[in-house]
Parts: sequence; structure tokens; C-alpha cells
Amino acid sequence: MSKRIFAQKIGAQGHKWLSSHIEEHPHWLSREVGEDYGIDLELELDEEDLRGDLLKVQVKTVKKAKTRNGCVKFQIDRKYLQYASTCRYPVLLILVCLNTKQAWYIWLQQWLLVQRSQKDPLSTNQKSWTEWVSINKTVEIGLSSELKSIAKWEGEVQLVLALLDTMRCASAIGKLDVVRAVGEIVNASAPYAGEAGLNALITQALKLGNRMKGTHEGNMIAQQIYGIIRHAGLIISKEIVINLVMRGDSYSRVGLDALGILYDEYFNHARSLQLPTVFKDLEPRVSYYCALREASPKKSLIMQPPEGFRYAGLKYLPPDDPLNKFANRGPSAILDYLVPENYEPNKANSHG
Repeated sequence: MSKRIFAQKIGAQGHKWLSSHIEEHPHWLSREVGEDYGIDLELELDEEDLRGDLLKVQVKTVKKAKTRNGCVKFQIDRKYLQYASTCRYPVLLILVCLNTKQAWYIWLQQWLLVQRSQKDPLSTNQKSWTEWVSINKTVEIGLSSELKSIAKWEGEVQLVLALLDTMRCASAIGKLDVVRAVGEIVNASAPYAGEAGLNALITQALKLGNRMKGTHEGNMIAQQIYGIIRHAGLIISKEIVINLVMRGDSYSRVGLDALGILYDEYFNHARSLQLPTVFKDLEPRVSYYCALREASPKKSLIMQPPEGFRYAGLKYLPPDDPLNKFANRGPSAILDYLVPENYEPNKANSHG
């Protein structure tokens, strides 16, 4: 028997067992869904009557589950996360072990939200992720407890997901007052909501790429990012700063402006991230900017240009009419006039 056919048989057995296992519960219905829909099963809660409380399920079946230290091993494929990130219903990844007739689950939107607290998995090229889940997180237990709450949208995670959708919708239709209000609610709604919300916005900004600056949607996203940083800058990690500032081999002006807000509002936290060192190899100009901010925490970069300061092999060569340049571009204009520290301009030529 070929490996493909064997895997298909294993998968079919797992689907059949899981569907029957769920149907044995008095409060749940299980429906098969075609592969074209990106999921295997649809579960509906039926405590008193049917109210559209649904769970979407992707099933992964193995002959014998791998366990370690009281946990069972899950492999989360990228395609599952991509589906979950756009689905408006909760999406579960369920692992079925045929040998023991047991099943465990991960709520993919919750997993994705927690991961985005540090970095959005979908912003990388990674194809799969490994997660170790408690052996106590079984479908059997969940059907009578947590899975009911998930299906009924009861909990902070569902609140955060709904608010993030509202932020995206408000941005799309230009409701800046709604964006700002929802942004504050997102930050207050769960311990990691602000981080996840910011990373979701950064992902949108990355998709816009070079078109972001000057576009209506781009300006709205920028305002969301600035608002979250002002409201909850202490949640910002160095990974978020990198994702925010870097654009390929260069930097984003919006990201640099956001970094400036972090230094203005949460200087001690920003300094604790050791950003001059973080950016030294990634983008020396940003490294220079961070070092300058930390060397002159109370000085205005617009009113007091940083002549004489050197860092990361760079120095500032002031242009003609620097105040005008700064007025148009903000403090990020400094990066446009950085040169190697051993550079000596021709006295006959002006720079800028």
C-alpha cells in the first residue's frame, strides 16, 4: 500500500471516530464538510435549540500521538493558520490518536493571537510550527466546558478578535474616531491584546508597502499604530520594533515616527530594549537614531541638530535650511543626512 493511500485511510478512520465521538455528546452536532472549504468538520452547539454557535474543525489523525512531559505534540501547518486568520468562526485543529482513541485540540485564532504578541507567524516564510499541548486538553473534556464558551463567543479572546475586526473595518471606511476608541478598548481587553493588535496593524502596513505613505488607508493605519504606542508603549518588544521599522533593507518613516513616540512617551522602556545594538547590523541609520535619542533624552532633534555625534560609523552632515527639512519630514530627516564618519565634504559644495 502506498504511503498516500495509507495516510488517507488513517485520516478517514480518524474523521469517522471523531465525528462519532462528538455525536455521543448530548449538546453537540457534527457535520462533514468538503475539502474545498478548507476544513473537515463543522460542530454546532445544541443545548436547547440551534443558535448558530459553530466551530470549524481541521482534523489531523495519527496512529500514535507523540507525548512528552505530560504534553502531546501538534504540528500546525501554515495553511491552517491562513484559514483561521480570515475565518469569522472559531477554528480548531484537532489531533486524533487511533491507538488510544483520544483527541486533543488547539484553538487556532487564540494560538495566533498569542504568537502575535511577539511576532506574526504569517509574516514569515515558515511552513509549520510545533506546539506541545497538555494531555488534559482533550476534546472529551472540552465539549462540556471550554468549547461551549468558544462557540458562544464568551471570553476575552473573542472580544479582542471582534475588536480587531472593528478596527480594520473602521480603517477601511475612514472612521478615525472609531479607530482611536476601539484601539483603547483593545489595549485594555486582555494582557496581550495590545501587542497582538499592534502586530495585526503592522501586518497591514507591510502589505501596503511603499504605497502606505500618503494613502488614506496608510494614514489611518499609521494613526492606529501611534495611538496604541501612546496608550500602551510598555508592551512594545524589540521584535515589534523591528517589524515596525524595517522595510526590506531600509526603514519606514511611519515606523521611525512610531519609534520616536515610544522614546518620547516611554523613554526608560525604549532604552531597556537596547535598540542601538539591535539595529547596528540591520540598519545602521536607525541604530544611529536610537543612540542619539538615548544620548539626548530631553533635547529636541529639530531645534538642536546632532552635529558632532557619531555612532555605528556614521555622523550627521547638516543640509542647507535644516529646520525646513525637519518641518517637512520630522525627526526622520536626520537619517537622510547621515554619512560615514570619515567623510569630508568638499567645502565648495553644499550638502542637501
